[in-house]
Amino acid sequence: MVKVALLIGVSEYEPGLTPLPAATKDVEAMQRVLLHPEIGGFDEVTPLLNPQRHEMEEAIETFFENRQKDDLLLLFFSGHGIKDESGKLYFAARNTRKTDKGVTARATTVPANFVHEVMSNSRSKREVVILDCCFSGAFAEGLLARD
Repeated sequence: MVKVALLIGVSEYEPGLTPLPAATKDVEAMQRVLLHPEIGGFDEVTPLLNPQRHEMEEAIETFFENRQKDDLLLLFFSGHGIKDESGKLYFAARNTRKTDKGVTARATTVPANFVHEVMSNSRSKREVVILDCCFSGAFAEGLLARD
């Protein structure tokens, strides 16, 4: 069994989304806590700061694959959470932008259901997600509970 974490912080955005300077600082603080042997005791903590959408998706997918059943996986995201008209949640990346009509271009975001999918495909039965973003409560929608 290993304890591993992927910490994503996005504080820099394209025009139209407000910068969040604390997001990358949150990652640094979380990393210190998780790596501290008497507090978190994690074996591996990977920070990902201000990634583009494709970098974020690739890191999340890689993080959840090739794991063992008893591995503890912790995914942390600090940044903008965005809901569309139907209530679906998306995570903003560094290159997330708005269209000419002021609507978020979904192709520049990471859908929460993508995260659900890679989590459900992982062999690990011990997965934790911590979201520090707007609309984080919408993450549970569509998430399936497993044994």
